[in-house]
Amino acid sequence: MAHYELYICLKKTTYESAVPSVLQPKLGWKVLADDLPTNSNTVAEIKTWMDSKSLSYTSDDLKADLLDKVNSTPTEAYTPTWKESAFKGKLGAPRVSLDGNLIIVKGEFSMLTGELTSIIALGNGLAYPNNTILTKTEAQTLANGSLFTESE
Repeated sequence: MAHYELYICLKKTTYESAVPSVLQPKLGWKVLADDLPTNSNTVAEIKTWMDSKSLSYTSDDLKADLLDKVNSTPTEAYTPTWKESAFKGKLGAPRVSLDGNLIIVKGEFSMLTGELTSIIALGNGLAYPNNTILTKTEAQTLANGSLFTESE
């Protein structure tokens, strides 16, 4: 059991930058390749391309069938920003500070695979609460404080 549900308070610039590569499998997704075969390619060329992307096809597939599969199957890993991951539903709903410079997000991260280590590294040399990992209680305290909540 090396997975932990945590909160992270990210600086806006970090939130709008790419997630660490170790988090791509968890927070990223696949997109269509840039080098898709077209109707000008031969069936053999399309099948070779599909083999290189580990896409399956049958010997009965016509060129149009192959191209349909190629054009509907994302194959390239996309490493998103933290913001893109949040809005794709891969992180908890973001909580933004009053000045817009801090964002708290929730996620489940592994110590075993290095995810937590990569997140800790984001905060190296920065003062609290910039790029800080928080417990639920710490996140609630920060979110209910003056950086995130207007005084009455």
